[in-house]
Amino acid sequence: MEGRKRLEGLLESERSALLKTLRFYVFRAGLASGRDADAMAEDLLNEAVVEAFRTAHRLKPDIHPHPWLLGIAVNLIKRKRVEIAKRERREPLMRDLLPETQVALSDDELFDQLPEVSVGMLESVEVKQEIDQMLACVSTSDRDLLRLALAHDLNGEALAKALHITPGAARARLHRALNRLRSALVQQRNTNDV
Repeated sequence: MEGRKRLEGLLESERSALLKTLRFYVFRAGLASGRDADAMAEDLLNEAVVEAFRTAHRLKPDIHPHPWLLGIAVNLIKRKRVEIAKRERREPLMRDLLPETQVALSDDELFDQLPEVSVGMLESVEVKQEIDQMLACVSTSDRDLLRLALAHDLNGEALAKALHITPGAARARLHRALNRLRSALVQQRNTNDV
């Protein structure tokens, strides 16, 4: 009970100072800027207070509540950054690979039309160069496999026959090649952002 009262007193007397500090933390962590940082700092303070009240029994009498509450907020920021990193590592959507079709088609429609779009698009020299650039970040074997699967519309049995392996092995190889391509593209994008 004592810890909760100390936290309430801190919030009454130092709320604006806490918000300024949290706004700086949010900005420094790259989570938001401008008015978004103000709103995120407010949300962060609310989340930290909820967590602090839930664990107020751990606040010892010799510990000042201000750094304790800020420590909780820092841990929440770390969690948010991990969530953002996980979302950014997601597998690219079809629309990420073919940006000129973003407005015209939904993801499902784009995926259904991928073989027809990619074969037609490969005839364009400019698009072929873009695909070559994209595939340049993976090994030759992955590049060949991805070209067979995407450009020549080979999947399942047809891909397995072209590679002289079982359909299950072909699907596994294609899945691993797509994962390596995704990782390489994310790493390349992160390098370009720096």
